[in-house]
Amino acid sequence: MDYLAELGRKRTILISISILLITIHTIYYSNSLQLEIKTTRIIGQAVRFFLTAGLLIMIYKGKSWAKIVGLVLFSLGAIGALFGLIMIEGSFLNKTPLLVMFFIYSVAIFHFNFSVSFKAFYNYQNSLNE
Repeated sequence: MDYLAELGRKRTILISISILLITIHTIYYSNSLQLEIKTTRIIGQAVRFFLTAGLLIMIYKGKSWAKIVGLVLFSLGAIGALFGLIMIEGSFLNKTPLLVMFFIYSVAIFHFNFSVSFKAFYNYQNSLNE
């Protein structure tokens, strides 16, 4: 693995961790506002977390379908976060998680679609699968 592919591997791992941390924060935040915890809601959010982790693993392995699905979902997440920033009334401090979410999803979209280091890592991963 050359330097560029190694850089793409490291950045892919860091972005994946960031996305998983945003998912955990969203789960915590949505449940902390509720007076009672609903088991079905927790199960649904856990399934979403593991599906997100699985998608990121498939992107790491170089699956083209996972990259496309990830780009669509991250785009929807970034648009939703931007819409929330604009539409939600309140202080800027309360909007900080949405700003972080928009930033991380935007970085993920750029990395998985335009980054030269990710393309090198993606090609390296696909050469291993052949």
